[in-house]
Amino acid sequence: MVNREKVEEFCKAAEKEEQAAVDIVVVFDEGEIIQYHLESMNGKINVRLCQVKWKDNSPQANYYDEYEAYEWKYTEKGYLFLEEYHPPGFDGAPGETGFRVQPLDKTCRELNRKYVMPLGYALNNLLITNWDNQNYTELDFYDLYEKMYYMKYGKQVPYEANYGGAEYEVPEDEFEEVIKTYLPFSNTEIEKGTFYNSDNRTFRYRPRGLYDCEFPYEPYPEVISYEKLQDGTLKLTIEAVWEIRMLDQAITSELMIKPMEDGSFQYLSNKVISSDQNANAGWYKPRLTEEEWEENYSNN
Repeated sequence: MVNREKVEEFCKAAEKEEQAAVDIVVVFDEGEIIQYHLESMNGKINVRLCQVKWKDNSPQANYYDEYEAYEWKYTEKGYLFLEEYHPPGFDGAPGETGFRVQPLDKTCRELNRKYVMPLGYALNNLLITNWDNQNYTELDFYDLYEKMYYMKYGKQVPYEANYGGAEYEVPEDEFEEVIKTYLPFSNTEIEKGTFYNSDNRTFRYRPRGLYDCEFPYEPYPEVISYEKLQDGTLKLTIEAVWEIRMLDQAITSELMIKPMEDGSFQYLSNKVISSDQNANAGWYKPRLTEEEWEENYSNN
């Protein structure tokens, strides 16, 4: 829970190196609560936070921290970012935290939850690539197979992702059914963008491993505007909020979606409008090329 006016007043006071204080309360779906108490004095912001969880139907404080913000900023979009200093080589969670102070339109939040968050920016490049049904060669169908399998069935793909270079033959129907549920591509188009074995009608599938695992702290998407076109298609404008870089617009794109009468939907295209020079989708790591895979795993 964020009081917009109070937080903005606090930020203005902090910029002027005046004394001020404000509280921010974060409530999670599971009932967990984190209260942040911010105090500004002499150009510095001190942060105190207390985490409360429920046990036996009663709240219990289980974590407390206090630090001086190493860096902070309040953006035009309405995000407050705070950074706790970590020394070089620190291997724990990043010290950056972001709060959306400006409220987001309710419909935008609902569209985001339904169409965008299930895919997100982790382990796929659909939202950071220009593509449509005529130009899709940069999409990685294997990444999308993994993400969309979970979207469709609510569980991970049934192929173990070990670190020794595992390789599987996925039945044609199983692979194509997942992709075609959410993307407007034919069997032939999917086969062109993958390693397809026409003899036994399977797709070669290699889960990501040790050498192409992805940086874990990717951005999260926000639908900031939407438009319903005459044919029923939705055009969503999406911005990537990347807390560890303190960016609220790391990438902006326009995603076209076709909702179906039965509640399902398909992604039709994506167009990148802008990308922050400090971002460049630096969280996404492509899968190994054929040569790289052979070099790293051929002995296993």
